[in-house]
Amino acid sequence: MTYLNKSDKYALFLVTKQAEVLFDNFYSLQVEWLPLSTSRLTIGSFSEFYQIVKKISPDIIHTWGTKQTLIAVPPKLFSKKIKLVNSQITSAPPNLSLTEKLLSQINFLFSDSILSNSFAGIEAYNPPKTKAEVIYNGLNAQRFKFLPERQEMRKKFGIETRFAVIMVASYSQNKDYERFFKVGWELLKLRQDTTFLGIGYYDDSEPYFRNALEIAAKSPNLKPLPGTFEVEALVNACDIGVLFSNNKVHGEGISNAVIEYMALGKPVIANDAGGTREVVHDQWNGFLIKEESPEEVALMIHNLLENPTLMEEMGRRSEERIAKDFSLDKMGAEFEKVYQKLLN
Repeated sequence: MTYLNKSDKYALFLVTKQAEVLFDNFYSLQVEWLPLSTSRLTIGSFSEFYQIVKKISPDIIHTWGTKQTLIAVPPKLFSKKIKLVNSQITSAPPNLSLTEKLLSQINFLFSDSILSNSFAGIEAYNPPKTKAEVIYNGLNAQRFKFLPERQEMRKKFGIETRFAVIMVASYSQNKDYERFFKVGWELLKLRQDTTFLGIGYYDDSEPYFRNALEIAAKSPNLKPLPGTFEVEALVNACDIGVLFSNNKVHGEGISNAVIEYMALGKPVIANDAGGTREVVHDQWNGFLIKEESPEEVALMIHNLLENPTLMEEMGRRSEERIAKDFSLDKMGAEFEKVYQKLLN
């Protein structure tokens, strides 16, 4: 929307579930926001979305999410004019559930274009090749300008050590915070000058954040933290970005956390799986982890911290890769190319 908003060719509308929009820059865009009446998608959401479509008569409906795409199928069926662009493929799960497979096949049948943010996602979902293509996520570089000073953020979040390692992800079954903080405990046996921060939103009804608190207990260097609006500034104040996923149930597409680490010039340590290996190259701008033990990963981090020249070089390579292949303008232009092809 930020990219398209620069042109006067488009009228833009955002439809979401009943929720907050947590991106400040959204409110400066010329976009009409039409939230549905419920925080969960229900049978009634089909009718509600259909009425919205009937009112605004769009040329293109661009969806993110499997259920969201399914809700867009009826308007597509009743209007030959509407083109459906389906961006539901944002991960690369090792195994799709029967329900996900069934809904995806319905969505793919009625989609005019199917976009994935990774080649790993295309492989996992196997959409019709004639409709599918990959467009990498793009970052708005403006978000990373004028960030608060590193020391200011370190003081605010209680980072008193020389180094800091951060993992940004939701506290959920899809992410492996247990592994992250176990690595932190092992690193404490090698050195005492590093803080591990795990930051992300969580659901009180689920145990994942509480589990992290239990693992991290008794060490001020291990900090599970709830989500914050200051993620970019906090990542900027750290030295290494980490993302451990639960590969048994979830496969990353192109993780926004990973490309944000890279945009801020950080070496990345993450699972050797899914779309991550398309952006992190082992021993070039970080390390890809397979079955290494927490002790082995801790030693890897220790050796990296002991080599500031290598850390700086890896961070520079990360930053250059994002500027080259993951810019907002590159992503926006590729989306617009899809739209124009369908409209023509």
